[in-house]
Amino acid sequence: MIISKDVTANRCDFIGGSDIAAIMRMSRWKTPYRLWAEKTKKIELRDLSNIEAVELGTDLEEFVAQKFSQRTGKTVRRAPKVYQHPRYPFMVAHIDRLITGTDEGLECKTASTFKTEEWENDIPKEYVLQCQWYMGITGRKVWWIAVLIGGQKFLYKRIDFDKELFDLMVEKAVRFWEMVKKQEPPVLLPEDGGNLLEVYPTNTDKMIEMQEIEDRAAYRQELKMQISEIEKEIKEIDTELKGIIGENAGIITDKYKITWKERKTSYLNAEAFKEDNPKMAQKYTATRTTRFFVISKNRKEF
Repeated sequence: MIISKDVTANRCDFIGGSDIAAIMRMSRWKTPYRLWAEKTKKIELRDLSNIEAVELGTDLEEFVAQKFSQRTGKTVRRAPKVYQHPRYPFMVAHIDRLITGTDEGLECKTASTFKTEEWENDIPKEYVLQCQWYMGITGRKVWWIAVLIGGQKFLYKRIDFDKELFDLMVEKAVRFWEMVKKQEPPVLLPEDGGNLLEVYPTNTDKMIEMQEIEDRAAYRQELKMQISEIEKEIKEIDTELKGIIGENAGIITDKYKITWKERKTSYLNAEAFKEDNPKMAQKYTATRTTRFFVISKNRKEF
């Protein structure tokens, strides 16, 4: 279904093509929990409009589309504002271009030179899911993705519709949206520590009584002890090898090259600056609040 006006100005109200990789746990930049926290407005959506790379990508979209047309002979046109899934209206698709006279579409991208090998070998999985999402919602069977890499290399690749994959995406999107509506968070991933700090930047004085997590806490402390022992052994080996190297640059074996070399670094001597410029130091001194995670023995008095 096509909507003539863009009703997705508030990105919290819909799931779009750039969201689906996070829901599928295949995004390198965002976890399901992060996306859930954004959709439930527990954390503020990051404003990408003032990021130069994003701005340039938007400006170059027309160039990429025209270059694709020149290379392939296909005529492209701008798409309507937004498409919605006929059954699930919260599933939407913002389309870059449609290809005239076909059931095909086009996604335009830009990438840095460092991504050349990634694009030459394959299509990044986040973008494959994005294009599958667009095909499923628009009913088209083929999607092209064109990319300008570092302003020097142009590539385009074809993606065919995978109904089985799209059905799985819809299933997970529906489940995710139910969690958004019910304010029930998805499973946390190890990389969600920073996201949790954004959702819960401060704490109350309340302590929760909960015996069922005691085994997990004990196991965590055991792991910390093992890490501490391993780090101690590593430090012992490092010190031993440094003693052998002495004034030399390093040691070479059949398998390893071990070096201990000088490396100059510059840093601001904060104490000296504060002493010489007390007023300026005070002006640029900021206070930041964060939370520290600590597990210690509970010494209850009986």
